[in-house]
Amino acid sequence: MIEFHMVPKHQEIVILHAAMDREKDAAALYLKFAAAVADVKAKNVLIHLAKDEVGHLDRLERHLVHTLAGKGKERLQAAADLAEAMAARLDEGSPLVLPSAPELARTDEIRILDLALQLELEANRRYIELAASAGPGEGKEIFLSLAKEEETHARILRAEIDSLGQNGF
Repeated sequence: MIEFHMVPKHQEIVILHAAMDREKDAAALYLKFAAAVADVKAKNVLIHLAKDEVGHLDRLERHLVHTLAGKGKERLQAAADLAEAMAARLDEGSPLVLPSAPELARTDEIRILDLALQLELEANRRYIELAASAGPGEGKEIFLSLAKEEETHARILRAEIDSLGQNGF
């Protein structure tokens, strides 16, 4: 696990960019899932989750701006750190592979919601790890807050899966 409070600023920036990329990818995936399901309630849940992921992205972006804020020499170093971090992120690419439209068309709604649930559980685990490594301060608070929201998303998805799985008996 990375000791976030002990890493160089450029590494902190890389971590924030990675989290931001995952939030963007999750929002795009949830919108793709929403287009693939017929059930109106499931579609609305997925659209709402995509909106929440965009909100997470906004919070991470604001934290990044705060992290990069500085004066004089610190600002120049932050700019250099950002350039280095962006180069590293471009080399890595996105870890999330979106399913193709034909794959989604062949998948039932419960399986799509279960895929979304697995993403939320992984996001929750990742944010808890980041919070543990962040040390005290604003970064830790943001990661814990995001972990809690991802946990709430998982509960919403479980409830929707249970609702769709009921056969009336």
